[in-house]
Amino acid sequence: MKTIKFILFLFISANCFGQSISELINKVDGSGLEVMLKEFSGEISTVVNGSTVTILNRQSHQNDISKDYLVQKLESFGNLSVTSDAYSTNGTNVIATQTGSKNPNEVLVICGHYDTVTNYCADDNATGTVAILEVACVLSQYCFDNTIQYILFDEEEIGLLGSKHYVTNFSSSQNLIGAINLDMMGYDKDQADDAPIHVRDK
Repeated sequence: MKTIKFILFLFISANCFGQSISELINKVDGSGLEVMLKEFSGEISTVVNGSTVTILNRQSHQNDISKDYLVQKLESFGNLSVTSDAYSTNGTNVIATQTGSKNPNEVLVICGHYDTVTNYCADDNATGTVAILEVACVLSQYCFDNTIQYILFDEEEIGLLGSKHYVTNFSSSQNLIGAINLDMMGYDKDQADDAPIHVRDK
């Protein structure tokens, strides 16, 4: 949860939005995050499209339930245009767009992958996935100058296929002005109770 609060702080600070940082951070729901993590990693069942299901496996060829779960969650937040971008037989990216009020072609991205290599995989990458959902839940309640896209990539584990598809097909009429990628947020390698942040130039 500390990482999610930091992401909100980073996003608001970097983009000079009108909302106060503390107002947004206080909206993060720790108990709701825990429930989503348990649902998305198959620890508890959930309801998707009106049926009770268990999301046990998120490998690319078994991703329909997890994809539908993500679409359902994102659509429930409001103020988002949610699409499923099926780019191959097995691969589908889930993209939720919050269009900017002043600069709709200036795009900020918060992303991560939702596929796995085996069953459960709470850390890699259910942690990043539910963090994106929570950030979308909070930020979608506000109006921002620039467009924000919340993207859940598929088939990261077999060669970054979903993100490659997105980048290859990024509209030339838009300008990608920043991206935060969330992966394995639950893994504390050095037990220091912090989250490493890797920064890359363009």
